[in-house]
Amino acid sequence: MNEAQILERWQREKPIYEAWADFIRLKVCERLATLIAQAPLDYFLKVPVKYRLKSDSTLIDKALHRKKYENPYDDLTDKVGMRFVVLLTSDIKKVCDAIDGGIDAGWWDASKDRDYEQERLAKPLEFSYQSVHYVLRAKEGIEQSGVEIPSGTPCEVQIRTLLQHAHSELTHDTLYKPKTTAKPEVKRTVAKSMALIEATDEFFEQAMKNLDEASRTQQQLLDFLTEIYQNGTGYRAGTERSNQLFIDTYIDLLPTEPSEKIREYLSSKSFIFDKIKEQLGVRHFFGQPTILLAYYLADTQPAQMQDLWPMEPADLAKVFSDLGKRYEG
Repeated sequence: MNEAQILERWQREKPIYEAWADFIRLKVCERLATLIAQAPLDYFLKVPVKYRLKSDSTLIDKALHRKKYENPYDDLTDKVGMRFVVLLTSDIKKVCDAIDGGIDAGWWDASKDRDYEQERLAKPLEFSYQSVHYVLRAKEGIEQSGVEIPSGTPCEVQIRTLLQHAHSELTHDTLYKPKTTAKPEVKRTVAKSMALIEATDEFFEQAMKNLDEASRTQQQLLDFLTEIYQNGTGYRAGTERSNQLFIDTYIDLLPTEPSEKIREYLSSKSFIFDKIKEQLGVRHFFGQPTILLAYYLADTQPAQMQDLWPMEPADLAKVFSDLGKRYEG
C-alpha cells in the first residue's frame, strides 16, 4: 500500500478503532472495579484511562518510514491504544486479570507482546524499560455505540506503574535515536534510573504490606461495624475515611475481643438503631458505621470518650442524650 491508500483506509476505519477502544476501556474498567472492591477505581488508577488514535502523520511515519512491514497497514497493531497506570507492580496483575476476564467472556483474543516480569527473569542484571503490553483483537460479533467491530481489529493496551510511566515519559523520544541511546553515559543514566525505580517499587510493596498488617485489626473491626450497621438499620453504611480516624483514635480503649462485646451490647440496646435512623440525612456521622462504636464507648467509658472525641461535639451530645447520659461538653 502507498501513502494515499493507507490514509484513505485509515479515514474510513477510524470510527471502528475508536469504538473498539471504547469497548475495551469500558469492559476492563468494569471488571477491574469488581476486583478492587475496597478502593474506588479512580483512586486505583493513577492516570485517567483515555484511548488515543494515531494521527495521520504518525501512522504514515511508522507504517512506511520507521519500520519495515510486509503489510504496512494491517501489521500496525497500535493504530489505537490506551494505558492503565497503577501504583505498584502487584497492581499490574489486577489489570491483567481483568483483561483475561475479557478473554473468558469471548470479547477478545489477547497476545502479551511484552512482560516486565519475564524480562526481569531473562535478564536479571539488566535494567531496561519495563511494562506490560497487550494487543487485544476483537472477536466476531462485537458492537459498540452502533458500530460493528470487525473480527481481528487490534488495540494496544499498556499497563505500567506510576514510576514506570514517569520513566517512559522521560525517555520516550530517545527510543528513536539509536546514536543517542548507544552512548555509554546515556545507557548508564537510564540503567541507574530503572534500577532506582525497581528498588523504590520494592520498598513501596514492603511498606504496603507493613501498613496492611498494622491496620488489619482496625479493618476487621470496621468490616464488622459495617455489617452490623447495615443489618440493624437496613441502610447502606458510609465508607468515609473518618471511620478509620475514629477507630484509630479509640483502638487502645477497646477490649480484647471488641466485636463480640459490641455485638452483645447492641443486642441489649437495639433502640440505638432507631435513634440512628432518625438522624440519617441530618447528621453525617450517623450514616457511618463507627457511630455504633461511639454509642458503645459513650456507655462503657464516657469520660475517656469525651476526652478523645475527634468529631463534631454536637454528634457526641446527641449520642449521650440518646443514652440518657449527661454531656459535659
